[in-house]
Amino acid sequence: MKKRFLPINKDELHGSKEVDVVLITGDAYVDHPSFGAAVIGRVLENAGFSVGVIAMPDWRNPESITVFGRPRLFFAVTSGNVDSMVARYTAFKKVRSDDPYAPGGRAGHRPERAVIVYSNLIRKVYKDTPIVIGGIEASMRRAAHYDFWSNKVRRSIIEDSRAAVLIYGMGEFQVQEIARRIASGEPPSGIPGTVIMNKEAPADAELLPPEEEVIASKETFAEFYRRFYRGQQRVLAQPAGKRLLVHYPYYEEISAADLDRIYELPYMREPHPVYKEKIPAFEMICNSVTAHRGCTAGCSFCSLTLHQGKRIISRSPASVLREVEIISGKKYFKGQITDIGGPSANMYGFRCKKEWRCNRESCLFPSLCPRLEMDSGPWLALLKEAAALKNIKKVTVGSGIRYDLLMQAAGSGQPMGGVSKGKKAYRSTKVLGVRNPFSKGFWPPEARNSINPQQKRVLKTLLVSHISGQLKIAPEHTDPVVLRAMRKVPLFDLSEFVKLFFQLQGRGEKKQYLLPYLMSCFPGSSPARVRKMKKEIQRLFGFVPQQVQAFLPLPMTLAAAIYYTGVDPLTGEKFPVERSMEKRRKEHNVLVGAER
Repeated sequence: MKKRFLPINKDELHGSKEVDVVLITGDAYVDHPSFGAAVIGRVLENAGFSVGVIAMPDWRNPESITVFGRPRLFFAVTSGNVDSMVARYTAFKKVRSDDPYAPGGRAGHRPERAVIVYSNLIRKVYKDTPIVIGGIEASMRRAAHYDFWSNKVRRSIIEDSRAAVLIYGMGEFQVQEIARRIASGEPPSGIPGTVIMNKEAPADAELLPPEEEVIASKETFAEFYRRFYRGQQRVLAQPAGKRLLVHYPYYEEISAADLDRIYELPYMREPHPVYKEKIPAFEMICNSVTAHRGCTAGCSFCSLTLHQGKRIISRSPASVLREVEIISGKKYFKGQITDIGGPSANMYGFRCKKEWRCNRESCLFPSLCPRLEMDSGPWLALLKEAAALKNIKKVTVGSGIRYDLLMQAAGSGQPMGGVSKGKKAYRSTKVLGVRNPFSKGFWPPEARNSINPQQKRVLKTLLVSHISGQLKIAPEHTDPVVLRAMRKVPLFDLSEFVKLFFQLQGRGEKKQYLLPYLMSCFPGSSPARVRKMKKEIQRLFGFVPQQVQAFLPLPMTLAAAIYYTGVDPLTGEKFPVERSMEKRRKEHNVLVGAER
């Protein structure tokens, strides 16, 4: 059977009169596994359900969501690959001039709070049709959350959207089960990885502080966040008005085989031909492959912990190589695979001795978990095998690496030359004069690594074969207070890595660059700390990158909770927070060289 795009109008239904599910997204429709709407559409199709896609509907016109009429089962709504407020505004609350997920990269196609807007459009036309919301915007706003743009705590998005079910996480298995239940007349309640509104709490639910109190009080918000963050393995219920918000834990374990099947569905791997202009986001990822999901780090500023989880799920090498072969046959392919990885490319193949069944919030913080099995060998072998395939000239790492894990995995197993002991080792872990409760496992920046031959070989392999001009790394910051707020522990000394990087290039080889990813305006930071970091980065790298990210408190992340309350809800530690946009801009300018 010939592969086709999912239909975007009735003319493309190929004989069908109705669809089971109408999928509405704020992105242009790109039939590629890096685009969530395409994945959900293909998963439903593979399960036997018919799907129609409405991409970038005109949110000012309710008729724009009537393209397929009323779906037989439900509307599935997502803002797209990014939160619509992040897509629309910068970290300084300025309107963005572009949208990489729209044709030509032009902004203006996606409304603010897109999930709510699209859902309300549906309600104006189809009052009784179930709405299922998902994607990053729904997932990271599934409970009461601090909203940076309105500077207040908002209630769960399921209430404002009036959806029947909210799916959090990646959603492939939840959406199939919801479709199955609605098709058979069963209620879509109690499904792992979902949130619903209910009149009663399940018998086994842990009751959280009422939503109204969480919104009204920073202290109650901090208590709620701590219990919510640490209660992901339990059923949680929160009073919200006259009903309860019920959060079901996602304990269904997706396997490598499941991931292989999802990524090998019959994607066209191109934007729908209706678009006459390029989609910048597609151009950036069209020659890359997602090899795994999850992130062991648990950094406070990142949404991955609450969206994908810390468990690393790696695709089989055979599946990844098959995808590389498919890419090599596309007309747009020029010979280079630009990335094979995931949230952090070199976490591919990481395992846990306890099968990820533990209550740790991070495998790397406050100390490296001894049960985490790290090995860069499978990932480097995969890059090598992909590079040996027909029509492949080079395989590079475009997304960057967690440099300290690369060196740690290749090292002797003793982090930072062994854990330092004594009061001196704790000095850099004090936060505002209070000893960090996690200081026993902290490896201070002043410690130095002993480079071994295996670490040299691993980094040399990467430099010689899989770097195209530059290697991206993310130290984020150099100040211990800010790193503590970020929940980042230096597993390998940055200066030693930089030194080794340039030593291994050797003479006569092409010039390669190490590009550090840095962040300004983070809780715990200050102009003085940024100036100190700038000097350190200048000393190590010889330059300060212009593309520095100003911290943006993403909904429901730990860093957003710290930004709002000034306190880490998990530990009670206090951090200074700058909330003035003018002062934030001045601090940012210190780092990018525009200080006045």
